[in-house]
Amino acid sequence: MQFKIGDKVKYISGEWYDSENNPLWGNEHGKIKGTIYEIQDIGLNISVKWDNGTQNTYNTKDLELIKKEKVDIRKLNQSLI
Repeated sequence: MQFKIGDKVKYISGEWYDSENNPLWGNEHGKIKGTIYEIQDIGLNISVKWDNGTQNTYNTKDLELIKKEKVDIRKLNQSLI
């Protein structure tokens, strides 16, 4: 799956367990959506800001696309400060 900045995703693998900053979809922390705000070429390369205000990085296998969405990157970056 090819993800893009601005995509809405959910965390599905459970590899990093279920916690506030790793909200496993449908588990203890509910159905929390995230927005991809950065993609790198190495390591845990997909950075996600969760709707609960936390953020973390993941591999492609950890995430599933909810919907593609156009996002103003400047606005997203401002919300990370």
